Amino acid sequence: MKIDLHVHTSEVSACGKLSAEETLRLYREHGFDALVVTNHFNRWTADYWAKRGVTDFVKLCRDAVNGAKALAPQYGMTVFAGCELRFDCNINDYLVFGADDWLFEDCGELFALDPKSFAEFARKHNLLVYQAHPFRNGMTVTDPALLSGIEVKNGCPRHDSRNDIAAAWADKFRLRKIAGSDCHRAEDVGLAGIECAETLRTEADLVRLLRENRYRLL
Repeated sequence: MKIDLHVHTSEVSACGKLSAEETLRLYREHGFDALVVTNHFNRWTADYWAKRGVTDFVKLCRDAVNGAKALAPQYGMTVFAGCELRFDCNINDYLVFGADDWLFEDCGELFALDPKSFAEFARKHNLLVYQAHPFRNGMTVTDPALLSGIEVKNGCPRHDSRNDIAAAWADKFRLRKIAGSDCHRAEDVGLAGIECAETLRTEADLVRLLRENRYRLL
């Protein structure tokens, strides 16, 4: 099963150029079986949509994932819920997996947290938290003890994510490694991901696979 762990859609991510349906069609054409919708989940994006009349940002995010899940069978694909979370304290991004029922109802309070306090929340709710593109310009190194792992291959061609440094950092601190396309546009589709031998159906299946490291990077 080929899975992209880092995908944005235009229904939420303001910089996303592809709708969920376009994304699913393109990923199927590129031979993928599944993807995780990891739209931007941060105060800037919430404010962006509030200025456009959206009063419930969490519902917008939930509806985008559920809409993609509803479309997925038409393309022979599976969609998992995730997000790319950013706190107010800096511009670091964290890929969060396992929140199948959207635990983040009070997003304002969530954005005001920091990696240490969120790590406690994640443990309580069985979430996995990976720092995305941790060595891109402007990123701050996060204490490895607060992370499930890091993204060591980010496929976005418009940024230098210094994937080689990320991989070396993961080796040094024995962090789990993941890969994702960071897809925003058609040219980003399928540039990175993971492959596993089993068929995953739920967010719990995905969390179990990642936690047990039973996959290879693409």
